[in-house]
Amino acid sequence: MEKFDLSDSVNLLIVDDNSIDRELIRRMVSRSSMQANIFEASSLEDSMSCLEKKEFDCIIVDYRLGISSGLTLLSNIRKSVNHHCAVIMVTGLGDENIAAEAMRLGASDYLLKDKLKSTQLLHSISSSIQRATLEKNLHNMAHYDSLTGLASRPTLLEQLSNAIASGQTLAVAYLDLDNFKPINDKYGHEIGDFVLTTIANRLKLIARKEDTLARIGGDEFVLLLKGSLHTNQEYEDLLQNVLIEINDPILLKEYACSVQASASIGVALTNDAGLSCDDILRRADQTMYQAKTLGTNKVLFYDPEEESRRHAKHTLLMAAEKGIARNEFILHYQPKVDMTDQRLIGVEALIRWNHPTLGLLYPADFSDALEHPCIGILMGEWVLCEALKQHEIWQNTQLAMSVNISPAHLLSEGFVENLNDLLLSTHSMGSKTLELEILESTTIGNIDQAVDVLEGCRNLGVSIALDDFGTGYASLSYLKKLPLDTLKIDKSFIKKLLSDGEDRSIVTCIVALSQAFGYNLIAEGVESLEHEQVLIDMGCRLGQGYYIAKPMSADSMTAWIQNMVKKPIH
Repeated sequence: MEKFDLSDSVNLLIVDDNSIDRELIRRMVSRSSMQANIFEASSLEDSMSCLEKKEFDCIIVDYRLGISSGLTLLSNIRKSVNHHCAVIMVTGLGDENIAAEAMRLGASDYLLKDKLKSTQLLHSISSSIQRATLEKNLHNMAHYDSLTGLASRPTLLEQLSNAIASGQTLAVAYLDLDNFKPINDKYGHEIGDFVLTTIANRLKLIARKEDTLARIGGDEFVLLLKGSLHTNQEYEDLLQNVLIEINDPILLKEYACSVQASASIGVALTNDAGLSCDDILRRADQTMYQAKTLGTNKVLFYDPEEESRRHAKHTLLMAAEKGIARNEFILHYQPKVDMTDQRLIGVEALIRWNHPTLGLLYPADFSDALEHPCIGILMGEWVLCEALKQHEIWQNTQLAMSVNISPAHLLSEGFVENLNDLLLSTHSMGSKTLELEILESTTIGNIDQAVDVLEGCRNLGVSIALDDFGTGYASLSYLKKLPLDTLKIDKSFIKKLLSDGEDRSIVTCIVALSQAFGYNLIAEGVESLEHEQVLIDMGCRLGQGYYIAKPMSADSMTAWIQNMVKKPIH
């Protein structure tokens, strides 16, 4: 901890309307070993003028300043002087009430003039400066970042709160370095700190006098942009200059190389009444994370509509999680048939949500929940369990049960082991009883891991289908790498099969691909007898669609299966 020593040079201000008393104090200090630069003021106005021009380590102020009071000066000092300085009050009055009020207003000490001696004064100056220095250090620790010297979160919140209270319109720019961690990991924390301080110093140069620059996390900074800027474009122009400064390579002399940082910036404006500091910072923070998804060096402004969408998504996810526990989800089943003889070959389990207020919802209505890395897996496990339970009820080992599986669920830890346990518990270990459908239009992050998982599933007797085939961008690579049994032609191609030559050509190619790879082939979206006949002629015998049957409840599916046995071949 920094301590004051009598040999340290100090700036001392003596404020007294009596020149004799000022001279007395000056002599006491001058004749001591204390190295002091002494300044004098004879009134409240003179003293405030001095304080505007110079910083002082200690102020010795008389209680009576003409018609003013030293207490008024003391109050003004604490309100207007940003730095911490020691204030000693001297008076000819031995009034305890005055002493108490002086101490309440922040006086470091209170001395009586008629008993004032040199040793007492010097001790008071020394101890008061030391106490003020301690207070300053503690204040800086709480309000300023120790590495960069920038404002920390408390100071940022104070500045933002004051701006909101005064009705100022300003922008809060939340800045996060995009690629700082690799620099830190490769070169070490010392170099990482050097990069941070270099960027902080660059930001100090570009920030205007009226702005507040803070560091509130490891590589996170916040700029409060005040003053003359009012439009998004003006803020954008300034922040683009910020990005240019950050992008400038930083030389690492000890490694004889340079590193380059980039940043993402989210901006929120304080133009909505009733918003708290936390609300505004949260908006800027969330917008920054959205900017990161767009790539590096992006500046993005808060969009209230996006906030509403995000809130709606969060609400839906929470409702879906509760819906699983409350048994709000059900399965409908859609038949798959061999169109040449109308023989039932399988059913697809399709999830529905009996929402307590919105009614029956289809997967497209809650796709965010189905694709969520946690809630989506819970829902996927529920679908698998319910579908296999229903298959056991039907007691038809020749009937394949198809279930859609998300990439997150497929690649989740222990998927094959959990599936094996489920198959055993539902007595569904028959060959090809279960078929997992993977959407070709959905990206599988780790294709090698997916191959291993799917091979494990096939070893359990589970077949694999590639759904919506032809709509994605990885069709051929998926065909080459994934262990597949079936391709499902997407219904978008079947819909215009009778009228669109290009779609018909695509279906012809898919039929040829399936034959070349030895895959089963099934068409989705069969809507008419004409569709059936054309598909059969093209070499696609298996179909699924509204012409055959719409998705239906388990009970209705049971009746449909029974009726299908009696239905003549057309």
